[in-house]
Amino acid sequence: MKKLLFLATEDWFVASHFLPLVRRARALGYEVAVAARGSGAELAGARLIDMDFARGALGAGSLLREAGAVRALLQRERPDIVHAIALKPIALALLAGAQGAGLVLAVTGRGYLGVRGAPWTQFVLGRLAGQIRRALARGNAQLLVENAADLRWVAGGGDIGRERAALMPGAGIDPERFAPAPEPTEIADGPIVVGIASRLVWSKGVDLAVEAVRRLRGDGLDIALRIAGAVDLENPEHVAASELALWARASGVSLLGRVADIAGFWAGIHIACLPSRGGEGLPRTLLEAAACGRAIVTSDAPGCADFVAGGAGLITPREDVSALAQALRTLAQDASLRARLGQAARTRVLAGYTETHAADCASAAWARLS
Repeated sequence: MKKLLFLATEDWFVASHFLPLVRRARALGYEVAVAARGSGAELAGARLIDMDFARGALGAGSLLREAGAVRALLQRERPDIVHAIALKPIALALLAGAQGAGLVLAVTGRGYLGVRGAPWTQFVLGRLAGQIRRALARGNAQLLVENAADLRWVAGGGDIGRERAALMPGAGIDPERFAPAPEPTEIADGPIVVGIASRLVWSKGVDLAVEAVRRLRGDGLDIALRIAGAVDLENPEHVAASELALWARASGVSLLGRVADIAGFWAGIHIACLPSRGGEGLPRTLLEAAACGRAIVTSDAPGCADFVAGGAGLITPREDVSALAQALRTLAQDASLRARLGQAARTRVLAGYTETHAADCASAAWARLS
């Protein structure tokens, strides 16, 4: 029996996004393990190998220490395939060396490193892209990316080739779990409700939505904003407590914290919003909202715009609060447009963004390494 090892920073991230891949690997007969920092998350029967990873630690000393732990893990476990999820696990896998395993390098976005234009972050990203290209050239690696911009970043002006790289439809969505629901009508004359479901970090642009709704309410539009999500304290750009306090005091803004029933959250929303500043792969929150038939307002950030382009929602320039407010106003005042965009978003999910599509893409990469 061949062994497939998923390498991630946190077990909860695998559980929240990538269980369809774990299930597919087990169905294909792989012995499946997940190497990540353990929190007790359910991993669909995969064996957890608890690793002492620190997601926010990107210093050279921490990376070398963790890469050494990964090297020892690979020498001990001897997996046939290592599926590294996100930039830091990819970097650790490359630093550790393949140790005889095939590598699947799954880029789930460039995070805050991809948003900030500081010379140091661009240097780090450039070096990592070069290391990925070298691994692909050796023939023992496959690249999965979630948007075309990240593919261009890795390629660095060259051509990686279809046999070594594929566009991944995000983490995929279960269209039965995230099913369309009528717009909320419990309060006939209540506000149009905008919803955001995301980690509370600067790159997601939640502050831009708060300001847009504040302006619209100041203009007399009956609109409200519900924010589902928690602060990610390990992210260097998490939202400060002082800013959260300002949001909580803003008229029409509700901070819900972590919400377990996300499908239920979208059922109570008229408009889904993610005014991202960038760094995304393909945000799962957009897939969830789309599967639930909600019209989307998002930014022109890679991944966000890739999914919404073609009639699944409205796209506004990044950092443009005025454009964001106008898009929200347009949808708030046009129920028929919301319905058309929501239906188009659901159709787009069904055509290529389900859990089955995601598992098919990953399993094809595994097969090419066998």
